[in-house]
Amino acid sequence: MSKSSLLSQLTVYQTRQFTGRLDIEVSGGKKWSLYLSLGQIAWAAGGIHPVRRWRRQLTNVGITLSPQALQLRQSDRFECWDYQLLTLLLQRQKITKEQQLEILEGVVHEVLWEILQAIHLAKSRQGKKTQDQPWSITPQLGVRPTHSETGILPRDWTLDIKSSLGQAEKQWAKWAKAGLAKYSPNLAPVLQKPEQLKEKTSAQVYKQLVGILKSKRSLRDLATLLKKDLLALTRSLSPYIQHDLVRLGEIPDLPNPLETVVQKNPAKPAPKKATPAAQQGVIVCVDDSPQICQTLEDTFADTGYQLIAVQEAIQALPTVIKYNPDIIFLDLMMPIANGYEICSQIRRVSQFKDTPVVILTSNDGLVDRVRAKVVGATDFLSKPVETEKVMNTVERHLKAKAAQKV
Repeated sequence: MSKSSLLSQLTVYQTRQFTGRLDIEVSGGKKWSLYLSLGQIAWAAGGIHPVRRWRRQLTNVGITLSPQALQLRQSDRFECWDYQLLTLLLQRQKITKEQQLEILEGVVHEVLWEILQAIHLAKSRQGKKTQDQPWSITPQLGVRPTHSETGILPRDWTLDIKSSLGQAEKQWAKWAKAGLAKYSPNLAPVLQKPEQLKEKTSAQVYKQLVGILKSKRSLRDLATLLKKDLLALTRSLSPYIQHDLVRLGEIPDLPNPLETVVQKNPAKPAPKKATPAAQQGVIVCVDDSPQICQTLEDTFADTGYQLIAVQEAIQALPTVIKYNPDIIFLDLMMPIANGYEICSQIRRVSQFKDTPVVILTSNDGLVDRVRAKVVGATDFLSKPVETEKVMNTVERHLKAKAAQKV
């Protein structure tokens, strides 16, 4: 079988104590890379969601990072930005050795899992008529994910090939046995027929499903966010997928954390004057949904307001400090840090104690409102956002803010 053949070839590099990069390509153009140090796996990369994968592993070990912890000088950047940041965090004692190894195991496991599924699907497309191997391994001697002159890492910084692949095979086998072989966990569940779904489920289940499916996250992302087993979560959605009430669709990767600030934040605006609320001002929107950010950008495009969109929770406070906005729109549910935590951070900065903070949420419940008030939120706005309500909210709060200064 192709899986055992993959193990056979990888074992050859382990036996030879190969140090370098192994590029694995499966028919269809899918590529991944395994970085080896003396025949042991030091890192893995590739696939369609490398940033989402890295973020998930940080979340899995309970790590929340500030943008300052993610800074690398251009001269320091190497082939694997994620590995570079991980070693930097370890050197700065922002993470422990145990957390570093857990992240390494998680990244390697996901990459090997993706390779196994890609091989399975490629073999299925080929059919039984051919025994051709639908994948290839290309070694790149000496290439490494680290600045180390030798590229050789201590054995307790690396993983055994046979053991790692064996664990990935077991998880993949369970996935395939559950009838999910053709479904990638990197796909995102999307609501397909809301009315029919509402008829077939209880009000509580329907509300829960809508809340989950609105998030535009992959199955792996959702499992991490909800702290549920990936297989169990997907099985629970499987009946709705089979009846075409929910579909699985592709979503883009998250922006590279080293480049997001440059990409998302326009040039710093000129210092603002204490002017009436009707004149232009700066608005910050913190929401991991590109659709919400785009909606607000369109809303304020011709109004004289400048909108700063932030899709990474860890960039919220530094962006607010940098741009000193007149009003802040803040998503309640985000990975890494939620709206409650971010609002608390904002209110701890004295200059923002009176800045209006409007919570954006699809779960407009009493408990959420009370908790948001406790951490200092000014107002609530339900999703999906409507242009008229957004504009009314901005005008109302900025007029009230201006009146306080008189």
